[in-house]
Amino acid sequence: MLRALQIGYKPRETRHPVLIPARMHVGASWIEVVIHNLSSGGALVASDEAPDRGTYVEIRRGRQTIIGRVVWRKNRFFGIQAQDRIDIAVIINEPRLASRPRSANDPESSCERRARPRMEADARIARQLESSRRWSAAFQFGVFLVLALIAAGFAATELYDVLSRPFSEVESHL
Repeated sequence: MLRALQIGYKPRETRHPVLIPARMHVGASWIEVVIHNLSSGGALVASDEAPDRGTYVEIRRGRQTIIGRVVWRKNRFFGIQAQDRIDIAVIINEPRLASRPRSANDPESSCERRARPRMEADARIARQLESSRRWSAAFQFGVFLVLALIAAGFAATELYDVLSRPFSEVESHL
């Protein structure tokens, strides 16, 4: 009977029940989560701060990363649809790191992972922004100056026409 009801429906992918602690990056913060089950296309995750439906999240377990979108949410549980296929065995067997990976902002971390340090890039962008601001201010001043000269020319022409009529009449009577 159940088989007859499932005709035309895609069978549900096998879920692998697990309890894996992980960290989730959502917005600008990292929060602790627990992965309750995994499939190759997504995961069931629980957290005290469950993200809203449609939110993109990044879940990390050791060096493994799952990037996906929240497709449903109920209380503290939510399901994510993974961007790429999930290698379940790798996630399950990934050892938990003894400590959090070092960030470039850590004072103890002296190695820079980027080809160009962030401070240099930020300074370059700030200089370019200031240069663009100065150029646009000079361009704006030039446009206003040209418009003012054109308006002054029209005003001078009109004033000359208005004043020349009475003087030409006086000259013709003399």
